[in-house]
Amino acid sequence: MDEEFTGSEVPDSLLPTHISKTLDGVKAYRSVNRTTFVPSSAEPGEKLHVRVPRLGENEVIVPGPLALVFDIDLSGGHANNYLVQNVSRALVSRMKVKFGTTTLQDTDGYDIFKIYEDLFLTQEQRDNMLLEGIQSEDLCRIQSNSGDKKTSAVDTEKKLNEFYGTKYVIRLDHEILTDHGVFYPRALYDTLTFELTPAPASQVVKGTDPTKLKYKLTNIHLEYEMIRRDLLGKEARSVYSSGKEFAYDHVHYGKTVRIERNTDTSVNINLTPQR
Repeated sequence: MDEEFTGSEVPDSLLPTHISKTLDGVKAYRSVNRTTFVPSSAEPGEKLHVRVPRLGENEVIVPGPLALVFDIDLSGGHANNYLVQNVSRALVSRMKVKFGTTTLQDTDGYDIFKIYEDLFLTQEQRDNMLLEGIQSEDLCRIQSNSGDKKTSAVDTEKKLNEFYGTKYVIRLDHEILTDHGVFYPRALYDTLTFELTPAPASQVVKGTDPTKLKYKLTNIHLEYEMIRRDLLGKEARSVYSSGKEFAYDHVHYGKTVRIERNTDTSVNINLTPQR
C-alpha cells in the first residue's frame, strides 16, 4: 500500500523542547520611588550621606536612575545671581563612596573631574540633560530668576522654565550601579553609601557681586527605579552568591598644593605610590 504525506518541511534542528517563539523578557512590577531625604535641605559644606536602599526580598534597583532630586534656592544673594551651566556636577566638590567600611572612591575636586568627563558627551546626550543643568546661559538666568535675564526672543526657554522651574538632580552614577546590570542590595552583606559635600557658592553661582553669592538645596528627595520579580531576584542572588565582580575606576584626588611664584622657592609633596 502506498502512503502519501503532505505538509511543510520539518527543520533538522527540531527538538522536543522547540517552541516557535522565544521570550527575551519577563513581566514584573516596576515603579519609580521617591523618598524624602533627611535632612531635606543643605548649604555649602554640609555633608550629605546617602545610603542605597536595602529594599525587600526580590526587589532590585534599575541601573542608572538613583539620584538626589532637589530645588536650588538663591534667595539672600544678589538679585542678578544665576546658576552655572552643568550645575549638578559643579555642586559636588567632594564625593566619597563606601561599601561598609571599605572606601571605593574618595575624590576631592569631584566637580572638576566630572565636568571634564561630561565634555565628551554627544550633543544628543547633552540635549536630554536639562535636569543636570546642561543648558544655555539664557535658560540658566531665567530658571534662576536673575534680575538681568532676557524677556524677549526666549519663548523656548520660558516654556522649559515653566516645566522644570528650580528643580535639578545629582545622579549617583558610580559604575557599580550603572555598568553591572540590576543592583540587588539584599544579596550583599553590607550597605553602599555615598557621601557628598556641596561646593562653595563661588563654584555654583555667578553674579555681578562676588561677595553676594549664595545658594541652598531644598526639598531634597532620593529617587530610584525599582523592579520586583521573584525570578529576577533569585537569579541575581545566585550570581552574587557565586561571586560577582564589579569593575570601576578608582579616582583619587587628595589635595591641591598651591605655589606662590615669588615666595615658594621649594615645595615638599608627600605621595602615596601604593595607592
